Amino acid sequence: MNTTHQKEIAWINSLKGVCILLVVLYHVVLPGYAETLSQLAAGFLPGKLWLAFNNTLSPLRMPAFFFVSGLLATNGIIHRPWKQVFTSRVTNLFYLYFLWGVIQWLMIRGVSNEVMGEQLSRNINAAWAATPLESVKLMLLAMSSSWYLYALGLFFVFAKLFRHQRFAMMTIAILLNYAAVTKIIPGWGPESVAQYLIFFLLGTFYSGTMLRWSEWRRSNLLPWAALAALALIHAKLGLSHSLFLCAIAILISVAACRVLNRWFTLDWLNWLGRNTLQIYVLHRIFIEFFGMWAILFAERHHLFASKAFSMLWATGFPVAMVVLCAGCSVGVWSLLNRGIGKNLFIYPRLLRARADI
Repeated sequence: MNTTHQKEIAWINSLKGVCILLVVLYHVVLPGYAETLSQLAAGFLPGKLWLAFNNTLSPLRMPAFFFVSGLLATNGIIHRPWKQVFTSRVTNLFYLYFLWGVIQWLMIRGVSNEVMGEQLSRNINAAWAATPLESVKLMLLAMSSSWYLYALGLFFVFAKLFRHQRFAMMTIAILLNYAAVTKIIPGWGPESVAQYLIFFLLGTFYSGTMLRWSEWRRSNLLPWAALAALALIHAKLGLSHSLFLCAIAILISVAACRVLNRWFTLDWLNWLGRNTLQIYVLHRIFIEFFGMWAILFAERHHLFASKAFSMLWATGFPVAMVVLCAGCSVGVWSLLNRGIGKNLFIYPRLLRARADI
């Protein structure tokens, strides 16, 4: 592969790398970190800034992830037959989703809760379900920490089945997006799936247009102005995370990642972008362990009453936890991803097929 082409596709891995770090940060900040702010003797402003930062980036985090996923799935959806893609693109995703849903439940509910005596949140989540049956039911509703994998499988099937009815698909996806952002759809899992389908379809069928609009050209002023106007109208109507604002965030992030890869060597970020799966499925477990331990330790030793510690916590805890949990995820993956352990990260049939090549 020539150097020019490598640089052209490097932005994809850079954007995926940024998105996975933002996903980890989101789970670090909410709910554990956010619930400690009321106990701090100092550091309220840094704490509020972290919460605001997390909220401000919500139009980018998952929309960009699904846009890139749709872009990478284009060939499989449009050109390749079902026989060639069903196992790798659908079965594999569902296999990983339910496998890691069970592992997360066992590690968080069965181990972390028993050791710590508490859990980070009382929110509805398959990882915190009281029973295995309840956990599976919540996974079927996409109310699991790994719901992104489930959604990808569903989106791929939907897009491939109706690839010749693009207008109808886009109409349905837009209606689902509005139903999600206006809270018509109950439950954060189904709501998330409904909200982000549109961005997967944009990546699959309209990535060429989106990539052209992401370039700094005078001819792009009109579509940018139209998107900005629509985003502003939606914000005035109370739809702050509208699909138009998300589209703008995607365009800016694509443009930024392209520029950064031309100016800098982002090997570490691009490596993360190529290895998002292991971080995605493992980080929630480490957040539960390390986050709960840190909070309980600070509470038992009355550290939040110290202004110095409180300021350090408010300022540095999110960054430290993101680095720790992402690093531990990569480390554990490197240990497990060998021999029989490879079955934890890929559907066994695909693993055998690779071995036969």
